[in-house]
Amino acid sequence: MRNFNTTARPIESAASRPVAAGPNLNLIGRWLSGRGLVIAVAALPLALVLLLLLIILWSSVVPDITSTFTASFTLSHYRALLEDPLVYSALGNTISFVIVSTLVAMSIGIAAAWLVERTDFPARRMVLSLMTSVLLLPSIFMAMGWTFLMHPRIGVLNTWLMRTFGFESAPFSITNVVGMGWVEGLGLASLAFVMTSPIFRALSAALDEAATVHGIGRARSFVLITLPLMVPALIAAAIYIAVIAIASFEIPAVIGLGSKVYTFSTLVYIKVVPEMGIPEYGVVGAVSVFLVLISLILSWWYFRVIRLAHRYEVVRGRGYDVKRTALGRWRWAGYGLIGGYFVFACLLPLLMVAWVALLPYVQPFSAAAFRQLSLRHFYALDWGLIWRSTEHTLVLMASVPTLSLLFGAAISWVVIKSKLRGRFLFDWIAFLPHAVPNLIFAIAMVIVALRLMPKSVPFYGTIFILMAVYVLVRISLVTRVFNGALVQIHGELDEAAHVSGLSTVMTIRKVSVPLLLPAFVNLWIWIALLTYRELTMAAFMVTHNNITLPVLVWSDWNGGNTGAAATISLLFILMLLPLLALYWGFRGRSELIGPDT
Repeated sequence: MRNFNTTARPIESAASRPVAAGPNLNLIGRWLSGRGLVIAVAALPLALVLLLLLIILWSSVVPDITSTFTASFTLSHYRALLEDPLVYSALGNTISFVIVSTLVAMSIGIAAAWLVERTDFPARRMVLSLMTSVLLLPSIFMAMGWTFLMHPRIGVLNTWLMRTFGFESAPFSITNVVGMGWVEGLGLASLAFVMTSPIFRALSAALDEAATVHGIGRARSFVLITLPLMVPALIAAAIYIAVIAIASFEIPAVIGLGSKVYTFSTLVYIKVVPEMGIPEYGVVGAVSVFLVLISLILSWWYFRVIRLAHRYEVVRGRGYDVKRTALGRWRWAGYGLIGGYFVFACLLPLLMVAWVALLPYVQPFSAAAFRQLSLRHFYALDWGLIWRSTEHTLVLMASVPTLSLLFGAAISWVVIKSKLRGRFLFDWIAFLPHAVPNLIFAIAMVIVALRLMPKSVPFYGTIFILMAVYVLVRISLVTRVFNGALVQIHGELDEAAHVSGLSTVMTIRKVSVPLLLPAFVNLWIWIALLTYRELTMAAFMVTHNNITLPVLVWSDWNGGNTGAAATISLLFILMLLPLLALYWGFRGRSELIGPDT
C-alpha cells in the first residue's frame, strides 16, 4: 500500500497542473511589487534618452524628417554644414565664449570659496545664501540687465557717456563674445563656488604650517603647494562648467542674436525657428551630433581627471585639522569681492530691468527720465496670457520634480542596491542628459512628436512635451544625489525588511524613503526652482498652447518689445523670491543632502 500511495501522489499532482491561474497571478503580483517593477521604472526614461539621441543621429543622415525609416542615408547635411561659413564663425565664437565664461566663473568662485572655507571671513553663511540664490536666478534676467546697461545703441551707460563726454561711438559693448562670456561667467561663478568649496574645506592646514616653518609666505605657499594639490579637482570643475557653457542659450540669444553674433546654440535656434522658410532639421541634426561629440569628449576628460585624483590625496584621518587664515584688514577686500559680485550679478541687472520697466523707452538716468516713471507697461500687459503662462509653469513645477524623483530614485536603486548585471549602464545612460546639451533633447522630442506620434495623440504643442523633456534632463542631477545618499544606507536595513516579509517596493517605501526624506524634499524644491526658470528647452518646443513665463519674456524680447519683456521679467523675479525663501527656510531647519552641498 505504501508503495502504491507513494506513486499515486505524483500522478494526482500532475493531473491538477492545468489549474494554475492562481500561481501565475501570484507571480505577476510579486513582479509588480518586487525588483522587476523598479527595474522597469528605471529603464523607461533611459530608453527614451537613447531613443532621442538615435533620432538626432537619424535626422542627420536622411534627406528630411518626413523620410521613411528605410530611406537611403545621405551625408548631404554634413557637407552643407562644412560649406557654411556661418558654422565656422559660430565655432570660433563658441570656443571664445566658453573660455571667457569658464575663466570668469572659476576666478570668482575660487576666490569666494577660499574666503568661506580657509579664512575667518565673518559672513560665510551670507556668502553661501548669496551664491545659491544667484545660481537660481534666470540667465535671461541677467542678460537683459547687462544689455540695457552696455548695449552700444540703447545701453544706458553708453548713452550717458556719449552725451556727457561727446563720444562719437559707444565706448563699451556687451554684444560680443567677451561680453557674453562675462555675463555667463557671472551666472556660473556660483556653481564654481559650490564645486570648489569642498576642495578648500578638505585640504589639511598642516601643509601651510610646514611651508611657514620653512620661511615660505602665504601667497607663495598657495601658488607652490596648495594650488598644485587642487589641480585635478579644479580642472574637473572647469570642465563641468565648460560643458554647461557650450550648451548655454539664454545669454547668447538675448545679447548676441540681435547683433548676429552666433554660438552653436543660437545657430541651432535660427535653423529650427527661422524667420522665413521651414526648419532645417537635417542640418540641425548634423550640428547636434557635433555638439554631442564635443560634450562626450569633455565628459570623458572629466571622469578621467576624477579617476586620477587619488594621486593628490593628502588628507588623513589622523591629525587632520582646518585652520583659518586671519584676514585682519584684508577682510574689507573680501567684503568688496563678495559685494561687487552681488552688485554685478544681481543688483545691477535688477536695477536696469526695473528702470526700463517703468519708462516708456530705454533712456539714461536723468531728472527728466525720473519724471517719466510710471506703470504704463504693467497696464498694457496681456494679463490673460500671463496667467495662462503662469498656470503652465506651476503645473510643470509640480509634476517635473515629482516624476524626476520617481525615476531617479528607481535608477539609483538599480545602480546601488540591486545585483543586476550591467547596472553600470543605467548609471552611464543616466549621466548622458548632463553630458549632452539639453537643447538637443528638446529638438529630438519635437521630431518624435511630429514624425512618430500618431496625429490623434495630443502631444506636440501641449504641456506634456515640455514635461517629458524636463524630466529626462533632470535625471542626471537626481541620480548623482541619490547615488551618494543610498550608499549611506547599510544593506542590513534592506535585509531586515525582506526577512520581515516586505517586498522590494515596500522596502523602498518603508525604509529608504523615510531615511532620505530631507534629501527628497530639498531636491524636489531645487528642481521646482530650476523648472521655474527654464528657457532653453522650452524655446525650441513652445507654441501658444504651452507657453511658459520664461518663454513669454523671451517672445517679447525677441519681438522687440523690450518694455514688456522687462516688465514681465520683473514680475518673474518677484514671484521667485518666495520660492527662494521656501527653499532656504526648509534648508535651514534640516541637515540635507542636496545639489548644493
